[in-house]
Amino acid sequence: MWGWLKRRITRKSGRYGKSEDGSAAVEFALVAGPFFYVLGCTCETGLLLFTEYVLQNSVQEAGRMVRTGQVTSSTGTTTMTATQFKEKICENVNIIVDCDSKVTVYVNSSTSFSALDTLVPSPIAIGPVNGNPYAVVFTPGGRQAASTVIATYDWDFVFPFMDFLGNIDDNKARRLQAVAIFRNEPF
Repeated sequence: MWGWLKRRITRKSGRYGKSEDGSAAVEFALVAGPFFYVLGCTCETGLLLFTEYVLQNSVQEAGRMVRTGQVTSSTGTTTMTATQFKEKICENVNIIVDCDSKVTVYVNSSTSFSALDTLVPSPIAIGPVNGNPYAVVFTPGGRQAASTVIATYDWDFVFPFMDFLGNIDDNKARRLQAVAIFRNEPF
């Protein structure tokens, strides 16, 4: 009496065991979430590094203006305002990020590099703190002065669990830094 039921169940279960229809869809459903997460994190990290490179390039170009005397006269009198100098840095950076409101520019100078070292704070400390903007420092210096140009941008992470790359705001953001240190030419 139960033999026919047992044979029928065995026959049906054998078909299901051999069938692979839909297995690729199930496997993809299991792997898709982690795959797209890793792909997104990779893209965000690449964009973060590209932004830092563009910021560094802009600081190098603007620093060249300070070094060659296009920002100050030989006596040290500035011929360009801090806002105009920031606009020069933002010419390239605006393509990627909101440079006008999120980039902080710090320019300082001294008679020697050792004196400059004591004046300049750590680049991680240059930028807004608790929503308050950083005080404007714009002292490009005259001829033969040791000078530095620092620009920072606070990158807010889009993907979760990227806080291991963070360095500000309880690791919720990363402060990108671009630094140029040089001696002004005898202009």
